This record gives sequence, structure tokens and C-alpha cells, in this order.
Amino acid sequence: MAMPAKRAEPGPWCNGLGAGAFDEVPSFTLAAYNSTGPNANSTGAPLVLGSAGAIDGAEFWHFITEASWPYAVNYPTVSLVNGTLIPNGEGSTPAQATTVDAGNSLGFVSRNGADPTKGAQIYCAVADTDPAGHGTGHPFLAVNGDTDSFSLCQSTFENVVWYKAAPNRGYDYDSCYPVKVQLIY
Repeated sequence: MAMPAKRAEPGPWCNGLGAGAFDEVPSFTLAAYNSTGPNANSTGAPLVLGSAGAIDGAEFWHFITEASWPYAVNYPTVSLVNGTLIPNGEGSTPAQATTVDAGNSLGFVSRNGADPTKGAQIYCAVADTDPAGHGTGHPFLAVNGDTDSFSLCQSTFENVVWYKAAPNRGYDYDSCYPVKVQLIY
């Protein structure tokens, strides 16, 4: 009797996240699930990549609530490939994930010639395995080995996902509340 092939172990960006961690998922969307208050549904607020600015030859993107982005969505889905998030958008400029430090958003830079597979390898997904049965059934996103330090905060006209939100970072810190970022597929 042949044994099934051994599952490939996720990369070091998933270290410490347990047996439910994985770093390969084809096309999916993300949602921000309020971890301390009520949610309108089991997935939370849908997230899209919204503009975070531009310079000559490059545009910057970060995750915001779909409800706060009144424009066309350039990257309707993302993929998790070998620890990096890759924005997917037919006809859109290639985008790479950037590093994420405390107090910053989950960012991307798009420019001609960018190689999305060379983005920051800091992401992992973790199966929702709440032993008490209170989970949502959707995997959580981890950045830098952490699923618990995301917040949704008001930034000018958008609600943006921030990692380890902190005061004096250019967004309304008092508007922040903790969220779990979920993979929806």
C-alpha cells in the first residue's frame, strides 16, 4: 500500500503558529472581523487594496474596508505564495508585499517590472481551531508570526488595517479597534 506524499512544511514565517499554519493559498479575499464587538456577518468587513499614495513610477497600496473605497478595485483577490501575499488583478501593474513594522499598514508597492513572488515573506495563514467552538471557520492571517495585533482605524477618509496600531502614526488612534484578518475563499 502506497503512503500519501508528506505535506510540505510551511516556511519559517509560520514558526510558532502551530500545526494549523500554512503558507500556500491560491485566490482569496480578506475580511476584518471585529474581535471585541458585534459583526454584521460571520466574515467581517470585506477588505480591498486601496491607494496609500504614489511617487513617480510607483504606487502604494494597503488594505482598507471595501465600504470606505468608492473606486474600482485594481486587485480583487490576493494569493498567499511561499509566505508572501500577491495581489491579483487582470491588467493591473505587478505589486509586491513590503515589510510590515509596528504601527504600519499591510503595504504593497506596484511598479512596472515588479516581481510579486519577491515580496516580503512575512505572511502565514492559521486555521481557526477554537476548542470552545466559538470560531468563525475562516483561517486567520498572520504577519511576522502574529494573528492578534491587527486594528481597523480611521485614516482621513478610509478605514485601514494597521499592525500593532500606535498613536502619532498619521491615523486616528482613538478610532482603532482590534480585528482578526480572515481569509475568505
